[in-house]
Amino acid sequence: MIKKVVTLLCMQLALCCTSFAANYLTFTAEEDSSAFSIEDHDIKSNIFYSLDNGKTWNKLTDQPVKLAKGDRALLKGTGPNQKPSWRNYSTFKMEGSIAASGSVMSLVDRNGEGETIPYAYCFYKLFENCTRLTQAPELPATTLAENCYYKMFNGCTSLTQAPELPATTLAGKCYWEMFSGCTSLTKASKLPATTLTGGCYCGMFSGCTSLKQAPQLPANTLVGGCYCGMFSGCTSLRQAPELPAKKLTEGCYYAMFDGCASLTQAPELPATTLEKKCYWWMFKGCTSLTQAPNLLAKTLAEECYREMFNGCTSLTHTPELPATTLAEGCYGGMFSGCTSLTQAPELPATTLAEGCYNAMFRECTSLIQAPKLPATTLAENCYYRMFSGCTSLNKAPELPATTLAKWCYRYMFSGCTSLTKAPELPAKTLAGSCYYGMFDGCTSLTQAPELPATTLAKNCYCEIFSKCTSLTKAPELPATTLAEGCYMEMFEGCTSLTQAPELPATTLAENCYQWMFLGCISLTKAPKLPATTLAKYCYYKMFIGCTSLTKAPKLPATTLAEGCYDSMFGGCTSLTQAPELPATTLADYCYHEMFSGCTSLNKAPKLPATTLAEKCYYGMFSGCSNLAYIKVAFTDWGTGTDNWLEGVAENGTFICPKNLLIKHGENFIPKGWKVVNEDISK
Repeated sequence: MIKKVVTLLCMQLALCCTSFAANYLTFTAEEDSSAFSIEDHDIKSNIFYSLDNGKTWNKLTDQPVKLAKGDRALLKGTGPNQKPSWRNYSTFKMEGSIAASGSVMSLVDRNGEGETIPYAYCFYKLFENCTRLTQAPELPATTLAENCYYKMFNGCTSLTQAPELPATTLAGKCYWEMFSGCTSLTKASKLPATTLTGGCYCGMFSGCTSLKQAPQLPANTLVGGCYCGMFSGCTSLRQAPELPAKKLTEGCYYAMFDGCASLTQAPELPATTLEKKCYWWMFKGCTSLTQAPNLLAKTLAEECYREMFNGCTSLTHTPELPATTLAEGCYGGMFSGCTSLTQAPELPATTLAEGCYNAMFRECTSLIQAPKLPATTLAENCYYRMFSGCTSLNKAPELPATTLAKWCYRYMFSGCTSLTKAPELPAKTLAGSCYYGMFDGCTSLTQAPELPATTLAKNCYCEIFSKCTSLTKAPELPATTLAEGCYMEMFEGCTSLTQAPELPATTLAENCYQWMFLGCISLTKAPKLPATTLAKYCYYKMFIGCTSLTKAPKLPATTLAEGCYDSMFGGCTSLTQAPELPATTLADYCYHEMFSGCTSLNKAPKLPATTLAEKCYYGMFSGCSNLAYIKVAFTDWGTGTDNWLEGVAENGTFICPKNLLIKHGENFIPKGWKVVNEDISK
């Protein structure tokens, strides 16, 4: 009997010692009606729980385990029966308020004593969106695995303190977005590692809006994307950590402090050799940042400073930019949206790179003076939107280049509403879209620069003076050979323009004059249009909305093209006389809505074509409420007259050949109109 009692006591003692030795992951309820469960995503988690201090264990499923205030649950496991991934993982679901303690390693080694994470994605999303988790468990591992803690506590909005992270050797993306969205987190973990791996801290504390102080980052050697978005959206962060690294890697600081609206001082950046995208978006949206760090590099890398200070609305001074050797997109959007910036840095480079100054000072609404731009040979997109939206800029820099590149000046001064004078543009050889929208929305511009080029390029002057509402006179346009879309929307919205330039070209190109004078409500006279051979949509909406235009130019062309006159005079409400249309062979959509909305037009031009093309007269006179006379030569309605006389005068005269079938309706002859059969050749 005594022997049995001793044996039983020894067994209980052994059990007690085993329970004591193990460091199980433990959930403690902090309020009644708390509960937890596991949700498996294409994986079997093999997790067990005990509510009696390890005496009995039950398999954890998606059925909630209920806890009263003060109740504890121990958890252990052997890991899933297959390796997890971003598709196959398990997530705890919690109700009420729960504090975690003990080692998370008990889920993979049964007792929580291990310090080596056995496989990639081991704890991926384990506590994601556990919004009432108040305390994180111990994370004792010193040997990590790729993506092991990826999004582990993502969205844990009640978590105030991050657990210790003792690992000094990291693994690829190991802490990626680990605490992202932990909006109550006020204290970050210490990060002692000096040897980093790709993306290791990427997004680690992103969206931690209560975090005021960043941990020290002692690493001197960086790797690709290591600090990418690390503190993005930390709106309470006031001080950045020191960044001692002098040797950078691709994307190492990408968006590191993006949206840190309380950050007032940037860390020193001692690197003199840059890498691709190394500082991209680094301080974007840091609205309290007043001073930028020194930037020492003289040789740049692709997109190295791209949007680095974008949206830093309190930044008043820029750092010196000593580089003379540029790289593709190197300064793209660098100071975009810096609304307090009054002076730009010097830009000494004479050899440019593709997109190098792309949107560099876009929306810098306080910038008064632009830097000198000495380059004489340009690169594709080099000045694209460089000063777009700089509403205080009243003087443009000199632009000495005579050799242009594709898109080089595209929207360069778009929205510069204080700019009164344009710089000289001496180039005689153009490139595709080179001046596209260059002065778009420069509402104070009263004088346009000379445009001496006689050989044009595709879309070269497209939108160049669009919405320049103070421009009264257009520059001379001497080119006689056009290019596709060359004058498209050139003077669109120039509401003060009273005189159009001469257009001597006799050889047209597709879309060449499309929307050229759209909305020029002060234009009273149209230029001569001598071309006899047209191109697709060449005059498309050329004078649409020119409400002061009283007379149309002669249109001598007899060889038409698809959509060539489409909506050409649409909405010209003062037009009283239409031009002659001598062509007898039509093209699809050639006169489509040509005079739609011309409410002062009372007589249509003769239409001598005997055979119609598809939609050729579609909506041609729709909305011409005073039109009461039309004479046609076609003998078959075909498909060319849809809505062509919709909304014309209630009474009028329709003259047509005898063999045309008389049909009434908006697609044919208006009701109430008198029909007269006549030989159209007379």
